[in-house]
Amino acid sequence: MKKEEYLKKLKYHLIDMPVEDLAQIEDFYEELIYDGIEQGYTEEEILERFESPEEVARKIRAEYGGLVVYTAKAGSREKTDGKEKTKEYEASELIHTVKVETENLRIRVKTVEEGPVRVYFKPREGQDIVTFEEKEGVFSFRHEMKGILHLNWLNLFLDFNILVLELPMNFAGNLYLKTTNGSIKVSGLGSLSQGEILSNNGKIRVENSQIEKLLVKSNNARIDVSNVLGVCLDASAGNGLISVRECRFTEQLSLQTQNGAVNGRNLISDHIVMQTCNGIVSGTIIGNKEDYNIDSTTRNGFNNLDNVCDASRHKSLRAKTHNGRIQIDFAM
Repeated sequence: MKKEEYLKKLKYHLIDMPVEDLAQIEDFYEELIYDGIEQGYTEEEILERFESPEEVARKIRAEYGGLVVYTAKAGSREKTDGKEKTKEYEASELIHTVKVETENLRIRVKTVEEGPVRVYFKPREGQDIVTFEEKEGVFSFRHEMKGILHLNWLNLFLDFNILVLELPMNFAGNLYLKTTNGSIKVSGLGSLSQGEILSNNGKIRVENSQIEKLLVKSNNARIDVSNVLGVCLDASAGNGLISVRECRFTEQLSLQTQNGAVNGRNLISDHIVMQTCNGIVSGTIIGNKEDYNIDSTTRNGFNNLDNVCDASRHKSLRAKTHNGRIQIDFAM
């Protein structure tokens, strides 16, 4: 069975549910499938681990109480509709800063045409602690776990380990995301002023966005940044690959890891750092090589760059590794 067929059958058995709930369920299962594919599984292998659409629908009807929605807009309320209980947190003024911090959760940031800031999450009674507040334009959401979650790939199929942050496309403020033992995906942000994205043990992906100042840090997983525009990018990984593609950060672009490759493709920036201790440094820079001062060394490997120190050059490239080759080319 393919993803499209599985989701079609699931939605058929839930056809009488509210449209917004049905869309959220579909998004959730799509995310599970994509995460499994990223870890090397085929669609068929992933779907074999799912229960049948009929059984999933039965359990959703029996147990699904609706995601708790924490939003930011005028007023506040709590309503009960049958078995569904929806809580809404609604701010009294415009939001300029969003802070989300979680434990053992995957974070997904999505954009909508318009509307308030919203966090979607289904807490488990007695196991998840959620605190949130809005004060002077800052929306803060914090999640903690009472118990210990023993992590393995099958936990991707538990519906409590994902949090969705929904932002309007015109949100132009500051975004701070932090999680432990979970991945983070950010996509479609139009004009963010500052972004700080941290994960202790999970992959981080940022794509198709405009973020003036972006800090991305993962201690033990890879970082992917693609099609992002801004002024400054600082990406660091303690133990993981860093891949940055089709990005322009006018002032500075820094990619540093301890144990992993550093790869950049079609990068534009006045000051570029690409550095690792144990791995290959490779990529393509859009620009004239004659504009750059170059500081490049490797102890054990080929290096296609010559060091240059010229006061008349106002751009810089630093490319270094201890154990690996360096292959960086320039393209006009």
